[in-house]
Amino acid sequence: MNKHKLNSNFLLLFTSIIWGFGFVAQEKGAQFLGPNMFNGARYSIGAICLFAILIIYHRCRFLDGFRSRDWVKSSLSAGGFLFLGSLLQQAGITDEETGAGKAGFITGLYVVIVPLFGLFVGRRASFQTWGGVGLATVGLWLLSFKQAGTKWSIGEGDLLVFFGAFCWAGHVLVIDRYTNRVSSLHLAIGQVVVCALLSWLVAFFKEPINMVAFKGAFFPALYLGVMSIALAFTLQIIGQKGADPTHASIIFAMEAVVGVFAGWLILSEQLSVRELIGCLMMFCGMLVSQVPIRYIRLGLTSENNVSKK
Repeated sequence: MNKHKLNSNFLLLFTSIIWGFGFVAQEKGAQFLGPNMFNGARYSIGAICLFAILIIYHRCRFLDGFRSRDWVKSSLSAGGFLFLGSLLQQAGITDEETGAGKAGFITGLYVVIVPLFGLFVGRRASFQTWGGVGLATVGLWLLSFKQAGTKWSIGEGDLLVFFGAFCWAGHVLVIDRYTNRVSSLHLAIGQVVVCALLSWLVAFFKEPINMVAFKGAFFPALYLGVMSIALAFTLQIIGQKGADPTHASIIFAMEAVVGVFAGWLILSEQLSVRELIGCLMMFCGMLVSQVPIRYIRLGLTSENNVSKK
């Protein structure tokens, strides 16, 4: 691996670490503000930071990317999915039985949901994809389903985050559709602004305004706005330009692992052996659904060749 790819992978790993710790910030923020108001705050901060980055990056031509119809369409559709995914995730993470670690792994299911959505547009799902879905499904059952008497049930928070994973999958597909039509930074700002506006709109009708609560949630919102939205997104753009897609998929899957570690380190969250096995199976399902079989074979062949020398 050359130095350029190594640096790119390091940037993507740093991005995953930022996002993983973001689940802790979300849980902290949920102690003070409702999901819509907190999302409105963090995405507003993120929008301001991204706009500053845009001006620095594009200088006098920073307004050019806002003048296309594709930018309007992509911003509205991606922002809509971002709003729904963030709302369900933030609402779910407030459940004491869910927490930062579990929310990270359940959200990561979007990795295996995206290929399944392809079935609706005529794309075939490979055996590898179905294998990843199977592992992730069993992992989710071990992680989230609990027995009460003779019945099995899933917690309300886990269920909300699970539905949110479908919204994140839809968000990925929208981004994939428009990524070559509009500037990445312009699209990022557009979707974040739409998400912030929708969050504030719903919060205005559904959630009480409390300035003391805003002060308590300020630092979690600041971390998410500056680090998770502005900085991490910028690092992702830079890193993915020089990284191998397979390496990027594996590194991004580490976000869920970091989320569990951060929950244990900062919030003293504990997972049972059953839940940890579920996390492991979900992580394997994410990797199996993303890493091409030919890549695995190539890696095994390379190892065999090395051992023969």
